Amino acid sequence: MTDAYSGPTPKLRTVQAQINYLEKGVEDSVWYAADSWRSHMPLDPRIMEIQDVRPVRGVLSLDREGVLLADAPTAVRDFHDREAAARVYLPELEEAVKAATGAHRVVVGRGWVHRHSDRSDRFGEAGTTYPGRYAHVDYSDLSGPEVARQMLGDDPEAEALMRGRFQIINLWRAISEPPQDCPLCVADVTSVEAEDLVVSHVMLGPPGREMRLQTNMVTHNPAHRWVYFSGMTRDELLMFRGYDSDPARFRRAPHTAFDDPSAVDAPPRESIDIRCVAFFDP
Repeated sequence: MTDAYSGPTPKLRTVQAQINYLEKGVEDSVWYAADSWRSHMPLDPRIMEIQDVRPVRGVLSLDREGVLLADAPTAVRDFHDREAAARVYLPELEEAVKAATGAHRVVVGRGWVHRHSDRSDRFGEAGTTYPGRYAHVDYSDLSGPEVARQMLGDDPEAEALMRGRFQIINLWRAISEPPQDCPLCVADVTSVEAEDLVVSHVMLGPPGREMRLQTNMVTHNPAHRWVYFSGMTRDELLMFRGYDSDPARFRRAPHTAFDDPSAVDAPPRESIDIRCVAFFDP
């Protein structure tokens, strides 16, 4: 495996864990969020090396590897009260992303996904879901701009903002105590080839009224460099790139939950994730 980092760095701890890729040759994969049994995603499980990059967290960036860990304390203590939490949390995220990226405008999505590990006695609780244990990217070349435009709504500056460069950024926070039994890992985008990403679809919403969203599944490439930050706290924010409108940049960072063999006795992971669009000056 080629080292992703330049300059002197400490030897990074690694774990071996299963990454569920899409089988090669599958061109019609689809996942139903409300009826997972209807999904068609033939998987190709592979044992991959995953680097714990916490010791070199300051080296990674959204513009190069496509992932970073930011210090972003939150005043929210109860994320189950969504309305009350949103009044505090969404402005916190806007400022955290501006500070980390230099974006002049950040629009944060209105809702977040609340997840419980399947080892939790709260697994399946109303309003929550489970970790996604398959390698994927939330947006494609087609859906990235569509989602960014939708998030702007009737903003009077929408058309001007869409003409400049923008990124969709995933924002992931662990709200259970560290370590996490099934943390999130992200593929360094410099190790991902365009042909590794396969157009797929997610069906969102209740049966019969689903909204179809184009995404990307990921096929196996032994060159993939998977990284994660061990022992995340609730005052840290994992940011990774979901889409970049600049065609000269590596656009999207695959990600997946995995079972950390070094944290088998850890408490069940609880986390929230949300998306935002960061706009940069043209």
